[in-house]
Amino acid sequence: MNSKDYLHALFGCQGRKAIVTGASSGLGAELARVLVSAGADVLAVARRQERLEALAHELQDHTGTIHAHAADLSDNAAIAALPEQASERLGGCDILVANAGTATRVRLEDMAEQDFAAVVDLNLKAQWLLAKACFPLLRESDAGRIVNIASIYGLGASVINGLSAYTISKHGLVGLTRSQAVEWSRHGITANAIAPSYFPTEMTETALDNEKMSTRLRTFTPQGRFGQPAELAT
Repeated sequence: MNSKDYLHALFGCQGRKAIVTGASSGLGAELARVLVSAGADVLAVARRQERLEALAHELQDHTGTIHAHAADLSDNAAIAALPEQASERLGGCDILVANAGTATRVRLEDMAEQDFAAVVDLNLKAQWLLAKACFPLLRESDAGRIVNIASIYGLGASVINGLSAYTISKHGLVGLTRSQAVEWSRHGITANAIAPSYFPTEMTETALDNEKMSTRLRTFTPQGRFGQPAELAT
């Protein structure tokens, strides 16, 4: 095997089947683009069907294929239905990219139980349920891969007051990833988490559009700027 073939075998996605959640915008959409461009067949999952269809239209001439599937991952039944969708439309699942998430800005002392639950249920509980539901398909694959999109706040405390529920949920997601990596390694499944800092997405636009906040956040970034979705996806 020459070096080109070796690199393709190591990093290529030709013919691989992937589920990408939170795929209608931002990092999720960019991750779907990269996978399809690399030859993967992707089930793009998000709540907004029209956004997913626009993404599918954009990528229709790429090497891989993309299938739009509208689902709200705060609904356990919607999560449970995803493996069947992947089996019917892709023929299985080799790669699970768990990107869907949410955030709310409420100080700890003011946070209602429903505020906390809304964030933790989607950012952590739903990711556990999703991986559990997809486990049989990943186990059947010869290269099962889980990529959880965590956050820099999953490795430390938020520098912005009021993001404690988000921070807690992302710490939990990092712990979930470590458990998946250890417990499912015997099935040939690998699990890794990516912990991005600030990228311009719908979730971060309020903070990044605030000049004072944006300037402060840049001081915590070694390069002095925010990332771009394509930088993370590639």
